[in-house]
Amino acid sequence: MCSRSPLLTENYKEIFLSKPHYPALEIAYLAVDERYSRQGWGRIIIEAIADKAQTQEMAGCQFLTVEALNVQGHNAVTFYSKCGFSPSEYPNPNKGTLRMFRTLYPEKGEE
Repeated sequence: MCSRSPLLTENYKEIFLSKPHYPALEIAYLAVDERYSRQGWGRIIIEAIADKAQTQEMAGCQFLTVEALNVQGHNAVTFYSKCGFSPSEYPNPNKGTLRMFRTLYPEKGEE
């Protein structure tokens, strides 16, 4: 599991899902060359993105979001789950991606 990944309570997830808009940083596309696969580089990149989002001063972000690829042979959902992301929708086999989020500032007691 990624370091400092929050454990989301159902209450916090409900708050997230009930909002029509939220300050978030979207990860549009993330890939690691197969030569470096399973060496922790993806997790390092996710943590660098989270650290930058927490420390930048131009805008306030509360979440990281991603459309994780969710098709046979190319499934990123497990990777993002290990990095502290949670699904924000039910899987749809016709969609090919799963919308996921990770809070940048977990409530006390959720770390």
